[in-house]
Amino acid sequence: MHWAPVGVLHLTLKEGGQGLKCLHTQVCVFRLKALQRLLYSAGSSAWSILVHAILRRIRGLRYDWQLFYLCPGGLPRDLSGLPVFYQDLLRTWKLFLTTRSVAATEGADILAESLLHNPQLRVQVAESRLVRQSLILAEVTRVRDLLDYDRGDWLDLLTLARRMGLSRPHTPRRVLQEVKAALLPAVRAYLDRVLLEEMPPPPSTPGPPDLLIGPLPRRPNRPTHPFTASRLHELQPVCFQTAPRKHLYTLLLHTLHTLTLVSRPDTKW
Repeated sequence: MHWAPVGVLHLTLKEGGQGLKCLHTQVCVFRLKALQRLLYSAGSSAWSILVHAILRRIRGLRYDWQLFYLCPGGLPRDLSGLPVFYQDLLRTWKLFLTTRSVAATEGADILAESLLHNPQLRVQVAESRLVRQSLILAEVTRVRDLLDYDRGDWLDLLTLARRMGLSRPHTPRRVLQEVKAALLPAVRAYLDRVLLEEMPPPPSTPGPPDLLIGPLPRRPNRPTHPFTASRLHELQPVCFQTAPRKHLYTLLLHTLHTLTLVSRPDTKW
């Protein structure tokens, strides 16, 4: 006879558990439901304006909703400068693999597209830590920051180099070349049309991202038991906007207790 692991006790009766609620998992679900309301609730509120300001403080990136579709390494480990609620929210978000189902192509969405840690806009030169720091110093972290509306063209290389604290334009030239190469033809055409026609820049606030949320891919560092209670391999990415509380709870429970569930011995529980 064996004692049942804590993670197993929190499984449903159908899954072989006791159906006890995990308070830690419930708190994490509340964080995700709050993020759902923040991203997708109709209208603007004083709370959303405050959250915009708080999120833009992270690493000097000046990102808000963009933070939620960055590569996993894009979110900092040290979140001590944020209020505790948002520290918990971002730590919970980092537990999952998130992707966008539709890439931005025009309007405020493409202008707010992130240049750093963006899986859909790979800028190889910006993967260098020193280049990233220079771009953050220059406040060039989004596509719109590379446009000069007064000149009706992309940002001048010497101007960009000066803002990055560089004496030569070699690195800025690579940044512009790689950004232009990474953009879809339709996006390039839209940006060129905006610059050539001297159209006023669209509103700076992008629409909410269309996100899919699912488990992170995991590689077990030891052979798994012949019997496992983990369902992570069965859970497929779902639309975060419409993900029900029950699904989020299941996803979080199997993520937080994955080690005990993967190696669960066969017991009467």
